[in-house]
Amino acid sequence: MLIRFKIMVARLKECFSHPASAFLFILLFPFAIEFIFAEYSERELINRTGWFIMIWALAYLITYRPLFILLGLLFTVTGSADIAYAIEFNGIFTTSSVEAIAQTNASEAFEFIQSYFSISAFLIIIFYLIASLFLLNRFTAPGFSHKKAYKLSAIGFFAIFALLIVDGIVIKHKYGKRLPGIIGAYPEFLKGNLSLSKEIQQREQLVSNTSYTFTNNEDLPQTYVFIIGESASRTHMSLYGYQRETNHQLGQRDDLLLFDNVISNYVQTLPSLRITLTSADSLASSSHAKSLSVVDAANLAGFETWWISNQQPLRGTYSAVGYMAKKTIFISNEFFGNETHRFDNHVLPKLDLALASEAPKKAIFIHLMGSHLKYDKRYPKSFSKFNAPPYYGFKQALSDTQKSYIDSYDNSILFSDWITNNAIEKLNHKALNDNGLYSLTYIADHGEEVFDSADFKGHGPDNVTPGMVEIPFITWLSKSFISNRGSQVDQLRQNKSAPAMLDSFFYFALDMMNIESDLNNKTKSLFSDQYLPKNRMVYGIDYDHTMKKQSPLITKLSNQNNK
Repeated sequence: MLIRFKIMVARLKECFSHPASAFLFILLFPFAIEFIFAEYSERELINRTGWFIMIWALAYLITYRPLFILLGLLFTVTGSADIAYAIEFNGIFTTSSVEAIAQTNASEAFEFIQSYFSISAFLIIIFYLIASLFLLNRFTAPGFSHKKAYKLSAIGFFAIFALLIVDGIVIKHKYGKRLPGIIGAYPEFLKGNLSLSKEIQQREQLVSNTSYTFTNNEDLPQTYVFIIGESASRTHMSLYGYQRETNHQLGQRDDLLLFDNVISNYVQTLPSLRITLTSADSLASSSHAKSLSVVDAANLAGFETWWISNQQPLRGTYSAVGYMAKKTIFISNEFFGNETHRFDNHVLPKLDLALASEAPKKAIFIHLMGSHLKYDKRYPKSFSKFNAPPYYGFKQALSDTQKSYIDSYDNSILFSDWITNNAIEKLNHKALNDNGLYSLTYIADHGEEVFDSADFKGHGPDNVTPGMVEIPFITWLSKSFISNRGSQVDQLRQNKSAPAMLDSFFYFALDMMNIESDLNNKTKSLFSDQYLPKNRMVYGIDYDHTMKKQSPLITKLSNQNNK
């Protein structure tokens, strides 16, 4: 036994004395810096470890030194960039940060370097470069003395990781899931930028060729704000009966109109917003590309349109819709650092900017990060309110981990409540100083399952639960709006409990903005006395007769509300 142990130790020493072990330092030192200065990223660890194992295995098989030197230099240079970014901005490279850099000119870049230069980052990078170059200089790729013992294992390891990398990069083009740091983020940015540019061009052509007309004949100044939350379930909102006070701010208002029977058509952001923001029929999966959006409609009706987003800009259809606005602001383009530190309060100064515009007609769309996983990264520490009972879930004895997720999710809802109320207060302040028409509508792209109906957190098309589709739909109207459009407001109140889905939002928004068009559809608008509820199917499941009966939490809250 002792002899075998000594042999094993000797072989391990031989392995780590092999120059290929230099890549352990070159690849994992940047990860260690990211972990210390930014945060733990499982994807970064997997990518860097995977490349190290593949290169180490390759060193058992070939001894062509220039190949290893080239790989080493590539990972060293990009690793230095990853280190600098982690130290200075407490973040990990994403497509958003690459886009922000791409939009920076030479003068701005020089000022940027002057502003953020630090001795600590400089010294760490110098150490990393010297150590990496020293290790690469020693690299001779001599092979191993125990080739027969290692060769099959090396072939196996190399084949597995090479296939994973080829599948991810060449076939699926998921660069960020196979390449670490900026090496993965940059091609991901190029791919996303190309795809987005094509979709914007298609939408521009669609608008220029449209035969539909859109008019707004209102003489009074108008400002309509539409806030799109992320992964917000109304089952976790005290406005809708949740027993925790997650709507501390909005709950104190008496001027809100709550629609309590609206669900999303899908439980994923892209398909949901494709039919929420356009006139597309949810039954036709590709119709969104041929359908005008609410932003297009507002533009054609003479509004100054704003798109203010705290989400990443390269996100397909809804980003293309956003770029059609006359004023487009992506917070990430002005924010260096990991998106998990980019809280939604950054949209409020941009809202101030939009409200300060002298345009008489404004339509402002705000897209939040909301309650996107990871929940605890969506709010400042000052909003960590929930950390004790009561808890509501699919079973009485929830684990500590489950309770922790529920706490952080509820805190994220609390923060969105604060954001929304602040936006309303800004509008209300404007409304008190003129006779214009003001409104704010808050919706979510979809809901979230947080151990309400199942032992699961998140959302997905498999095993859909009520919490994944039951969304908030909240409207605030200024007094001047109510007095000028009283009959429409009365009809809205009558329809506040009508069964609805997000594919009716387009028609709601047109009526909210008082836009007349041949695309208006009274049977689909909650503003109309002709509104007709439809059979609500979600991924082939009947929501009203099957899905909503699955949730113990919803049933419990419903019974409490009826008392």
